[in-house]
Amino acid sequence: MNRLLIASLDRFGPLSDGARDELTTCSQAIERFEPGQVMVPVGARSRLRLLARGLAVKQQVLPEGGRQIFGVATPGDLIDLGGLYVGLDHEVRALGVCETRMTTAHELRAMSRGHPNLLAALCRAVLTEAQQQRNWMVGLGRRTALARAANLFCEVYWRQTALRLAGDGKCDFPAVQADIADALGLSVVHVHRILRALRDDGLATSRNGVLTIGDWEGLARLGGFDPERLRPQRETPDIALR
Repeated sequence: MNRLLIASLDRFGPLSDGARDELTTCSQAIERFEPGQVMVPVGARSRLRLLARGLAVKQQVLPEGGRQIFGVATPGDLIDLGGLYVGLDHEVRALGVCETRMTTAHELRAMSRGHPNLLAALCRAVLTEAQQQRNWMVGLGRRTALARAANLFCEVYWRQTALRLAGDGKCDFPAVQADIADALGLSVVHVHRILRALRDDGLATSRNGVLTIGDWEGLARLGGFDPERLRPQRETPDIALR
């Protein structure tokens, strides 16, 4: 049952055999969530919560009720990395039906102390997440509304394709227009116009929980999409051998 956890962390590795052995035997409690449920609350500490099924969003909710979505999680992602050493400053919410697996805080601390290469992999995972969020921030500040939507759709489709969860131009995306608006920093009315423009131009449609890409090259060009900003950071071979 822990193979998905090892595969997720190994993307930021390499992991030692000892770390792999402990990850193989560590506990993994399963939790299931319905659409809209908060999966990880503000202030939570990391328990290596692994998204095993579904899509989720990372978000901050303002006191008056507004929110900003700043990340989409796909299966295989560790969704509570921000709580490694301090309480999480945001929450994670299920977009659709989701399932997570998590270990105990005690086991996580013990494995991190006993295996420096595991701790290094977790740090690189945090750095990768920060890189992805900087790309999101650049989009909010400098891309046009159409380009923001195009970049978001490219990311959602590319990440699921990389996991072999999508193909033939279609992938799961159970987001309503309010979700897309809060991810792009736009009003729902504006998002409606953008979705219509992308559809009319044959680039992409988002309907009934499915994202359909009609013209990948055109969509990626419009959004300035760069998959290198999403790839997991790994230790370089010359450093790993030292």
